[in-house]
Amino acid sequence: MTPRALARLLGAWLALLVVSAIAVARWAALAPVPPSERLVVATEWRNGEKSSRRVRPPEPGDDAPDGTAVLEVGVAEAPLLARSPFFELGLVPGLDGVRASLGGRTAVVTVDDLLREQGYDRASGFASGQLTMGADRELVLARLGEQLGVSARDVAQRATLRRVRFERRVPRAKPAPRVTAEVLDPAAVRAAVKGAGEYLARGQDDRGRYRYLVNALENKTIAGYNLPRHAGATFFMAQAAGLLGDARLRWAVLMAAGYLRKEAMGACGPYTCVIDDGEANAGSAALAVIAFTELVRRQLDDSFVHEVRLLAAFLRSLQRPDGELMHEYDRAKGRPIDVQRLYFSGEAALALARAHRVTGDPADLEASKRLLARLVGTGWSFFGSRYYWGEEHWTCQAMAELWDRAPNEDALTFCLRWHAYQQKLQYDATDSPMDAEGAFGFGSFVSPRLTPASSRGEAGAATLAALRAARPSDPAVGPLQREIDRAVAFVMRHQFTPGPTHLFADPIAVQGGVPGSSVDWTVRMDYPQHAGSMMVRWLELRERAPNPP
Repeated sequence: MTPRALARLLGAWLALLVVSAIAVARWAALAPVPPSERLVVATEWRNGEKSSRRVRPPEPGDDAPDGTAVLEVGVAEAPLLARSPFFELGLVPGLDGVRASLGGRTAVVTVDDLLREQGYDRASGFASGQLTMGADRELVLARLGEQLGVSARDVAQRATLRRVRFERRVPRAKPAPRVTAEVLDPAAVRAAVKGAGEYLARGQDDRGRYRYLVNALENKTIAGYNLPRHAGATFFMAQAAGLLGDARLRWAVLMAAGYLRKEAMGACGPYTCVIDDGEANAGSAALAVIAFTELVRRQLDDSFVHEVRLLAAFLRSLQRPDGELMHEYDRAKGRPIDVQRLYFSGEAALALARAHRVTGDPADLEASKRLLARLVGTGWSFFGSRYYWGEEHWTCQAMAELWDRAPNEDALTFCLRWHAYQQKLQYDATDSPMDAEGAFGFGSFVSPRLTPASSRGEAGAATLAALRAARPSDPAVGPLQREIDRAVAFVMRHQFTPGPTHLFADPIAVQGGVPGSSVDWTVRMDYPQHAGSMMVRWLELRERAPNPP
C-alpha cells in the first residue's frame, strides 16, 4: 500500500469514528419527558432503609409534596444499551438512574438507590485505584432483575433500558440557599468550620484518636489508622479552637495532641521522631510540628514548644546539601533513607518555617529556606518542567509562611503559575451537569473530589496573602481570590449540614463531615481537615483584606 493510500484509509477511518461518535451522542441524548408522562418513584425511608416504594404516574402536589415519601421524578430520558462499553459512563453521577421494561413490567433503579449502595464511580479505577469512575453495571442490572423476577443476565439480554434523569423532591423541605462565590457569608463559613471540628471531636476515643474512615451512610467506622493524617486533623482542630474560642474543640485538640506526644513519639538514633507502625519518616514529623506550632500560636498550650524543638531537629538531620530532604529513616540502622515521597518536602518546609516562628532557632529558618528553594528551583530542572505540576499546596503554604522573614520571589512566581494552571481546571457552572462549580477536574465522567478543592483553596489563600504583601495591585489578585471563593463555596455545598438525611442511618453522627465527593459518602479524617483549614484561611484572609466587603 502506498503512503497516499494509507493516508486516505486512515483519514476515512477517522472520519467514520467522528461520524459514529456524533451519531451515538445524538442517539443517547436526554429528551425531556412531558410532565403528564413522567415517572414518579415515591419511597418511604426509615433510618436509611427503604420501607416502601410505589412507582406511579404524576399526581397533583408532586411539586411540593407534604406526605412522608421522598419523590424522585424522571424529567428526561434517553436510550441505554446494557451491553455497551459506555453503559458505566452513560450515567451522570448523582443525577441519572435506570428504568427497565420487560414483558410488560417496569423496574427502576433511582439516584437514591445508587447513592444508598454507593454505586456511582465504582466501575473502574486508575492512579493505583485512588480515582474511580463509572456506575456499577452489575449492581444496576442485579437490582433491576430482582424487581423483574429475572436474572441480571436476562435484564442485559432481553430488557429495554432507559437512562432517566431524576429530580428529588423531599416532603416539606425548604430549599436551602445555594452557596456560591458571590454570596459567601463569613457567619456561614464559621458555622461550616465549627461543623467540621465538631464532627472530628464527636468521634474521638478516650486516647484522643479520631474516627479515621467512616461509612457515613451506615455510620460505621472502617478499620485502619494513619498518624500523619491524625496530625493534620489536629492542626485544623487547633485552628478551629483558636478561631472560634470553643471550649469543646480546645479539649478535643489537646487530647489529640496528647496522643501524639505520649504514644507516637520515640527515638530515631540521637533524635526524636514520630513513629507510625514502627516506621519513621519526614511527613509524620512535619505534620506533627505543624499541629504543635498551631497549639502554641493559638495560645492553647505553650508546652508543645519542647516537642517542636525536638522534631525540627530531626527534620534538619534529614536535609541533604542541595536542600532536599531524605524522607525516611531506618531506625534499626540509625540512618536516613534517601528516597522522596509525595507531599513530604512541602510539609517539612512549612513545618520548619512554623517551628522557627515559635522557637526562634535560626537553623529552622535556614533549613526551610533551602528546602523551599530546592522545591521551586532545581527540583524542577528538567525539560518541560514549566508545563508540569505536582501537588504543590504545602509548598505554597511554606512560601507564604516564610514571606515576612525570608521572601522568595521565585517561589511566589512558582505558586502564581501553579494557581493559574489550577484556574484552567476549575469548573464553571456550565462545565458539568453535576454540581461541580468551583471544583477542579475535567469532564463529567468522574465526580469532582472535595479534598483537591480544599487543598487548592488552602494554598490559594496562603499565596494571596503573600501576593498582597508583595504586590497588592498585581493583576493576579482578582483571579486568585475568585478561585478561592469558588472552592470554598463548592465544598460548603457538599458538607453534611446535615445532608440527605433520609439516606443516613444516623444523620447527627456524621453532621459536619466532608465526604470524598458528591456521590462518595465516605469521610476520612483529612477531608474535614483540609476543608476546615481552607475555610479558616479564607476567614482570616478576609479579615486582613485592605477593604473587606
